[in-house]
Amino acid sequence: MARMRWVLHSLLALALSAARAASAEPLDLAEALNRALAQNRALVQRALALRGADLALASARAEFGFSLRPDGGAERTQDEDRYRYGVILGKKFLPGTEIQAGPRIEWAETDEGSSRRTSWRVDVRQPLFRNFGSLVQGESVMQARQRARSVRRDYEQQKADLVLRVVDQFESLIRLERQIAADEASLQRLDKLYRLTRAREQQGRATRVDTLRVELRRGEALSRLETARERFSSQRRDFAELLGEPPDTVFALVPPPLLELDVPPIEEAVRIALDHRLDYAQALQDCDDARRAERIARRGLWPDLALVARAEAIDDTRGDREDLWSIGIAGDTDLNQTRERARLGQAAISLESALESARIRELSITREVQQASSAYRLALKELDIAERNHHLAQQRARLARRLYEIGRGDNFSVTDAEDALAQAEDRRLASRAEASTAGYRFLGALGTLIETPADLRPGSGDHPL
Repeated sequence: MARMRWVLHSLLALALSAARAASAEPLDLAEALNRALAQNRALVQRALALRGADLALASARAEFGFSLRPDGGAERTQDEDRYRYGVILGKKFLPGTEIQAGPRIEWAETDEGSSRRTSWRVDVRQPLFRNFGSLVQGESVMQARQRARSVRRDYEQQKADLVLRVVDQFESLIRLERQIAADEASLQRLDKLYRLTRAREQQGRATRVDTLRVELRRGEALSRLETARERFSSQRRDFAELLGEPPDTVFALVPPPLLELDVPPIEEAVRIALDHRLDYAQALQDCDDARRAERIARRGLWPDLALVARAEAIDDTRGDREDLWSIGIAGDTDLNQTRERARLGQAAISLESALESARIRELSITREVQQASSAYRLALKELDIAERNHHLAQQRARLARRLYEIGRGDNFSVTDAEDALAQAEDRRLASRAEASTAGYRFLGALGTLIETPADLRPGSGDHPL
């Protein structure tokens, strides 16, 4: 009765697996990557940060755009009422020059009558020394631009990480599918061996120990098969979620060809990585930002002066015209520069820290490239060995079964050969998946896994620190 339940359970599992496979949508690795990059929920959410960074940059640039604001007011006293209205057009330029110009109309009403005055006024303010030039005045725009570049790099890096995850899970599912097929074939062979051993036990040609040994191996094979099926079902749901699909989506995965790469020499590979790795580009950008901050902090020791000029043409109700102008120097410099010197010291420390971080990142990238290259070569060698060992294990298992069937061997040899075949099969499938993912990880270490915008890369040539 127990054996009948086991047979029915196996047949039902096979029927359900066949039904799912028949209704599943074929999916190759390229299509899986395209779907993940287009539909992955976390990546879509991260894309919103790009829009936020672009809006922050537009807001910073608005400081140097034209401004138009109303200029008006009303005042009432015991003796008179005063009113004024007008508009002011303003513009700030990158050197720090601020210009404001516009008309204004003023009138007053008293018990004796009213008066009216029309004026055109132009105000100019030009910072000198400390706050002169684009280094200081354009810092807010530069910081917003750098933040936008950092967000874009983070987004591109998340895309590369997503590609690696998709490849890893795709290969893992392919491995589990093949593992399930191998476990099913092993279970069928062990079931056949169990029936043969049981018949020989009844004939007195085998002992009860032989039968129990085969039954134990068959139970282990069944447990291994059920575990593989459960892992496959769980990982399939994770894979569907990774692609932005409903968890119950079923795909018929098309096994990809093995990724074969022409691995360059280590020196060339490191150069490629330093020209393409976005994390290294970010480290270099941090150095540039720290240098700029140090220069701005050094400017803080300079005098804080500004040139202020005004020109105004006035017409009143009597028809009189008056032209006024003024020019002067305004300053707000604290002679006790303790705070400014402290800021300069902090900026110098930040610069040295950024340079050291870039050096550490360069050494880390060199190590990662070397390790990824070695891992890829080793994975290919391991795959060749695993393929050869699997072929030998198949021959051994086939020969052991044949000898047992003709009465020239015992079932211990058969079960031992089946165990060795199961281990060789598992090792072969693991080596196949590792060889494929190791190639993609090597491309990730080089920074060439996906095409990234050229303006986000470190650039070609040397990288002096």
